[in-house]
Amino acid sequence: QGMFEDLGLKYVGPIDGHDIEALESALARAKRFGGPVIVHCLTEKGRGYQPALQDEADRFHAVGKIHPDTGLPIATSGADWTSVFGEEMVKLGEEREDVVAITAAMLQPVGLDKFAKRFPDRVYDVGIAEQHGAVSAAGLAHGGVHPVFAVYATFLNRAFDQVLMDVALHKCGVTFVLDRAGVTGTDGASHNGMWDMSILQVVPGLRLAAPRDADQVRAQLREAVAVEDAPTVVRFSKGAVGPAVPALRKVGGMDVLREPGADRPDVLLVSVGALAPMCLEIADLLDKQGISTTVVDPRWVKPVDEAMAPLANEHRVVVTVEDNSRVGGVGSAIAQALRDAGVDVPLRDFGIPPRFLDHASRAEVMAEIGLTAPDIARQVTGLVAKLDGRFEDSAAAVEAARD
Repeated sequence: QGMFEDLGLKYVGPIDGHDIEALESALARAKRFGGPVIVHCLTEKGRGYQPALQDEADRFHAVGKIHPDTGLPIATSGADWTSVFGEEMVKLGEEREDVVAITAAMLQPVGLDKFAKRFPDRVYDVGIAEQHGAVSAAGLAHGGVHPVFAVYATFLNRAFDQVLMDVALHKCGVTFVLDRAGVTGTDGASHNGMWDMSILQVVPGLRLAAPRDADQVRAQLREAVAVEDAPTVVRFSKGAVGPAVPALRKVGGMDVLREPGADRPDVLLVSVGALAPMCLEIADLLDKQGISTTVVDPRWVKPVDEAMAPLANEHRVVVTVEDNSRVGGVGSAIAQALRDAGVDVPLRDFGIPPRFLDHASRAEVMAEIGLTAPDIARQVTGLVAKLDGRFEDSAAAVEAARD
């Protein structure tokens, strides 16, 4: 209390946060003070709800639809991205004694609880201190182990300086696993993981993977922990993971998910991460308009694959689709790589606009920002029509194809 008062802050408390009358009184006094006030409330997580109190792991830190009496889930939606990562971490831990895990007070939400149960001496919980977690990972890497720091994508923002100056500068073999990347919707404006692929673009030597399905989460996590001389990042979405999206063939390190029979296809559609099913839907809509489309998944979006420029040069238009900010994102990186290679193909990048997103479901947010298959197909159809010298109503054509 004395420390706060020395700083000119009024201190009220400690208050029993479960005593509503005491809490209202404290807030009323704070409001009358006319300056900065700290109201110190003591609460018990899960108070008043027995299933939460009995949940020793995290007191229902994050919970879906449950039965109010038992606290048990009403329904399950199958495997989710987080559990796929968590299970693969256990397998990696059994194969490699040097693999250790770091969490910032989020052991269960990021899927490390099974690893912790199997290898309790190889998990470090640094508390709500992402900066400390990143710099600790650098130290552990210098000590001869390979740390895997699992954290929500939006929370890595806090540790950017440590990623840059403590991990990347010293070429430390550290793997960052970013959960809840992209639009998370109902987690709120602060939790959308929409900046990581922009922020991390500037980090020299860093490699960034965006898996499209569960199989790729497993494969790319293993590829990431095999890198010992640079930081690696694996980022994936929130919620249920869909069915596997198979590759037809490889071009460089990239997977071709769809290709037409045309000698020179119209559109190269670059699909980033979990948006692969939507990009295949876009290609189907374009195909109905007579627009031939190749869909490619780069897998590793940083650095841009050397095969990207030659592949782009075989097409008339390049389109990138990502669930990250359009500012400085994957589309921007690919555009720069094409310019550097002297490939002058028109490019359109689709992603999240540079603003905070409203609280809503993921589907509602994606629709509001125009990141849906019909919206993107409509704009690409218009672009191809301009290249062909045709100016018919592309929007009406796409809607007809969709119907």
